[in-house]
Amino acid sequence: MENKKIKLTALEDRAHLTYEALSVLHKYDVGLVWMEVYAYVAYIKLMPVDDEVWEKIKNELQSQNSWVSLEEIDLFPFEEKDTELKNVLDVIPYGVTLLSRKGDIKYINHFAAEKIFLSGESDITGVNIRKYLDYDKLVSSLKSNSGPMVKDRIKSGNKLYQVDLQSIKNEEDFLSGYLISFYDIDNSNIFNRFDNPITFNDIIAESNIMFDLVNQGKLYSKSDSPVLITGESGTGKELFARAIHNESKRNSKPFIAINCAAIPDQLLESELFGYEPGTFTGGNKEGKAGIFEIASGGTVFLDEIGEMASHLQAKLLRVLQEKKVRRVGSSKEVPFDSRLITATNKKIDEMVKNKEFRLDLLFRINIFNINIPPLRERKEDLPILFEYFTKIHSDRYGKDIVGIDQNAMRKLINYNWPGNVREFQNVLERAVALSKTNEISTKDIFLNYNITPDTNITGNSLKECIESLEKIKIVESLKSNKSIREAAKSLKVTHTLLINRMKKYNIDKKNLN
Repeated sequence: MENKKIKLTALEDRAHLTYEALSVLHKYDVGLVWMEVYAYVAYIKLMPVDDEVWEKIKNELQSQNSWVSLEEIDLFPFEEKDTELKNVLDVIPYGVTLLSRKGDIKYINHFAAEKIFLSGESDITGVNIRKYLDYDKLVSSLKSNSGPMVKDRIKSGNKLYQVDLQSIKNEEDFLSGYLISFYDIDNSNIFNRFDNPITFNDIIAESNIMFDLVNQGKLYSKSDSPVLITGESGTGKELFARAIHNESKRNSKPFIAINCAAIPDQLLESELFGYEPGTFTGGNKEGKAGIFEIASGGTVFLDEIGEMASHLQAKLLRVLQEKKVRRVGSSKEVPFDSRLITATNKKIDEMVKNKEFRLDLLFRINIFNINIPPLRERKEDLPILFEYFTKIHSDRYGKDIVGIDQNAMRKLINYNWPGNVREFQNVLERAVALSKTNEISTKDIFLNYNITPDTNITGNSLKECIESLEKIKIVESLKSNKSIREAAKSLKVTHTLLINRMKKYNIDKKNLN
């Protein structure tokens, strides 16, 4: 004998219907395991009952004329939903955990249980999440944050995971619990396409020009208009793009990045706009959506857009104008809602003059512009970048680097940094890895070019060396220009900023000649 599951459907919703059904069960001394009642419908789970008794129960229930039907069912609706939800969540390639308001684990999928918490699902269900991460900090951040989600990072084994926490509420805005998602940051297929942990706080700088650019980026993030980010390779263009997305109202939706220079034209077209079934030999039999469709509600980032072929530029222009995309091999246009951010390390104005880039497309993508200066033009950022990257690489290599000797500092300051921040980071990683003491020395620093240090630079710290170099450059500019205003223009700073620096270093232009 097995437990019986039945569904009773009533002719009308009236009082005492449930009592009538329970009276029959009581008459035959059948135990009740579970019961849930809605208008017109009652779901009942019974203790095991033999077939003869069960036939009598069915006959009496049906003879009451209160019920339209009596069905024996395999699963109750909530069991079907739970089964379907579990199957769906268990095939998702990232961790999902459902928590009660108190932080107890109500549900956890295979990925989170096995790869993050290194446990079986049954072993961890019911355990409080505080055992594994700072739950109170996440919840507090969510309550104080105006957005729908907060992000953090945890390390499990030798892998780093991004943690997203969001609240679960009903239509009446009642909080029932929280959902935590865990993303493997090292998994580029997921992380690069659908995740965006970067904020403006991750842009490490203290120069005035970078401070102004960050404020511009925050302002642009409030709009849905396209942004063009220009600057040399390695200056951090994608960093700004991700920060703008994360600051925007689209931050809970996908951020999808494509490097236009790294993909052949035909493949780039299908990646951007998608394709219909049978369009390509070896393509997906069901066809494929392009990134504008996939990123709907989110942001599309086209890096190195200056490398895009002319025929794709024309198609992209039409897509942006119409806000509709037509897949390759299709005549149907599909509307989309995704913001566009583009970037290039080329001089886009010269490309327009040389007819290598469409002027009308430039107008379309260049509503807002951020031009990131090369590192050689903002060497005042070197001290904070040195501290930031040295700390990261010290942790990675198990070192305790606490400083840098004077000659090594001069070597860093005098270098031109053609690869910008990316090159600076690589040089520091190599220096940390090679250092045999807790201080980086000249022999630890390998550069792409040999540049003789300026012996006029003085100071015992990186900041003092930067200030010494800044003073030298200000004096040189004041000597070679007729006025302070002209000197400021040649240094690419404001007149007010130069005057403040002259006061700081006690520089008097009258005494320089």
